[in-house]
Formats: sequence, structure tokens, C-alpha cells
Amino acid sequence: MRIVGLGRRALFLIPSVKVYNPKHSKTRQSIAKTIHNFLLATFGGYTCASGNIYGYYSSEAAEYDELREFRVGFKEDEKKTKVPLLQEFLAKICEDIGEECIYLECGEDAMLVYPR
Repeated sequence: MRIVGLGRRALFLIPSVKVYNPKHSKTRQSIAKTIHNFLLATFGGYTCASGNIYGYYSSEAAEYDELREFRVGFKEDEKKTKVPLLQEFLAKICEDIGEECIYLECGEDAMLVYPR
């Protein structure tokens, strides 16, 4: 048997409708393709879960979203740049698709990433 450790994990959620429909992007880019290219280049791969993933959150009123879940496993480099790179990327995506914030988990930490 062979087991290869992948290191830390990160997970983030994006509203499904905004992942695949470029009309939700200010740049009119395919968010799915943008995410795909970034995750492959930065982490070497990813998984995406779809299906019955939904969430509720409070703002001025209770809100509901159906979501896509993206996951990566990674070993951090010496400068510990991968998590900040992911956070910066998600901040840009957040701004592009007009979301208030994006939910991100890195290891045991959960956070909200807001646009710049």
C-alpha cells in the first residue's frame, strides 16, 4: 500500500448560478474556467462538488443560496503563500460576481473573504 499526504486542505463555496453563467460576471468571463485555471496552476488540482449543497445566512433578512463546493489539498511552501494567494483570488472573484463575501475553510479555520 502507498499513501501520499497532501498536507492542508482548503474549501470554498460559490453560488452555483454564478459559477456557470457569465452574465453574473462583471468581466463576462466564465467563472468556472477562471476557477479551474487558478486551482490547477496554484494547487495542481481540485475537486468540485455539486448537488444538494445549500446554505442560509443572515444579513438584513435570512438569505438562501445553492452552492458549488471547491476543495484543494496542498503542502504550503516555505513562504506560506498559498493561502494568501487563494484569499486574494477569492476576493477578486467576489468582486467580479457581486457577492458580499465568499466562505472559505483552510484546515480548521473558517473565514469570510470580502472584496478589496
